[in-house]
Amino acid sequence: MPKCKVVFTDYYYPDNDTERKILEQLDGVQLVDCTKIKEGGVKDEQGVLEYGADADALIVQFARISAKAIEGLNRCRIISRYAIGVDNIDVTAAKEKGIVVANVPDYCIEEVSDTAIAHMQNCLRKVSLSNDMLHRGQWAYERIRPLHRFATLTVGLIAFGHIARRVAEKLKPYGNRIVTFDPYFQDRQHYGWVEFLPLEDVLEQADILSVHAPLNKETRHLIDRDQFGMMKKGVILVNTSRGELISEEALIDALENGTVALAGLDVLESPDTEYGQSALLRFPDRVFITPHIGWYSEESVRDLQRKTALNVYEMLTKGEPLYSV
Repeated sequence: MPKCKVVFTDYYYPDNDTERKILEQLDGVQLVDCTKIKEGGVKDEQGVLEYGADADALIVQFARISAKAIEGLNRCRIISRYAIGVDNIDVTAAKEKGIVVANVPDYCIEEVSDTAIAHMQNCLRKVSLSNDMLHRGQWAYERIRPLHRFATLTVGLIAFGHIARRVAEKLKPYGNRIVTFDPYFQDRQHYGWVEFLPLEDVLEQADILSVHAPLNKETRHLIDRDQFGMMKKGVILVNTSRGELISEEALIDALENGTVALAGLDVLESPDTEYGQSALLRFPDRVFITPHIGWYSEESVRDLQRKTALNVYEMLTKGEPLYSV
């Protein structure tokens, strides 16, 4: 009989060799890879319980780990997700059952912060728009006016977690005024060039607004019609966090009435596979969408796979993962 069982519910990487090498160091471990049993693995309650009810650990990507699924986990000590966010896991139910939920909060900080700034610059300098017009034979200076000097603009950051802080650090040499809203962030003395303001003030003062909040019940549609109504006319909106933080219906209205001049989005409300049907594609010259690639680099994937497995290894050997939520 195996001494412990680790179940991979799903993942979309070419292989999980890195994770296996780490986990095979566990004495008497049984590894169950559901992607080898069913195409794409298991992502629903029934599948999770079919293969994971007696697991000591689950490693998940997109599988929905609901309260009902958690109720049926008889031995589980840890659910480790390949991600920063854990919005597909009922964290409250897990904690009530004594199951640790682990993530990897630092695997793609450089990539996502770079992507946020790239979207800012692309919107501000109209790089992809100019390229598209030239390729279509429609280039004209009049069509990219007005452009403004980046250093003169106020950048607003909604939330000030790891990624937003890295954005602020990277923007510091540009000389922008940076304002942020994050009532939970305490270590403010180390960010003397950043102004911490109420949400309403950030919305009113920002020329560029970049969203970095986690997604939960309180933050879903954090940016809705009321919030768009507080923004400057002609604001640039960037979102590299979670699509559901912004109401897309309200964003479309804000684009139509000119509140939002341009938007750079790496995430949408719809699932990744449905980005091609988004109503935001009606604004090809004003909304620039990268299909949720902000997290990706070869280096970030290696970090993510390794640390997701280490969370499980550390929990099962030492009683505490590298990271927990």
